[in-house]
Amino acid sequence: MAPVLYSCSLFTIYTYGVFVAAAFVVATWLITRQAAREGFDAEIIGNFAIFVLVSGILSARLFYVVLNWEEFSSAPLEIVKLHHGGLVWFGGLIGAALCAVVFLKIKRLSVPAVADLCAPYLALAQGIGRIGCFFNGCCYGKPSVHGMFFPAHGRILFPSQIVDALTLLAVYMILRLLPGQRAGRLFGLYLILAGLQRFLMEFMRGDERPFCLSLSIYQWISLGLVAAGLMVYALTWGRRKIVP
Repeated sequence: MAPVLYSCSLFTIYTYGVFVAAAFVVATWLITRQAAREGFDAEIIGNFAIFVLVSGILSARLFYVVLNWEEFSSAPLEIVKLHHGGLVWFGGLIGAALCAVVFLKIKRLSVPAVADLCAPYLALAQGIGRIGCFFNGCCYGKPSVHGMFFPAHGRILFPSQIVDALTLLAVYMILRLLPGQRAGRLFGLYLILAGLQRFLMEFMRGDERPFCLSLSIYQWISLGLVAAGLMVYALTWGRRKIVP
């Protein structure tokens, strides 16, 4: 673990923040390159990515604060300290998706086409961000003799963040190998795979609490995403590829 990458009297660079920034830069660069190849206006897609990033981070933080209010009720200033970690990807996805639809409607771009364009890179950005979680020490796994020693927790834990990052990379590669899945189906498949991936990862996590029927709230949200993905896939089955 190395939550602080660099520190001096003037400023501190946090590893978690560096990886979140890297996830955005890499994903945006790849999305704009792919957008140009598919006939989109790369500049508009770049602005779209920035808009979605900001709305996603804000909503991801809001979800985390709401779901972990006991951590912030006595220290509300911690809410703005993003470098300490604490973002709910599902919350970011929901908030960013709503804002994205508004942006695309204003720009008169096809929502399914842009969703398909971004789907693989959402998984890639998630994976890069999880590496930041590993260095930060958050999103840790359960105690395990086959794990790693986490100084912040004082014990050997399963490095669930690394497994999380690798499985999200696998999701990214699967989505990239299916360029023919269009008209919204690629995004639907992303929801299915990302939902299943997080549902299974929760069994390895050591920082989650049961919510209902021995499942965490994130597992229930994961099942909701899988259901949404199946619905999208079913509704778009047989449709032709939608152009920008």
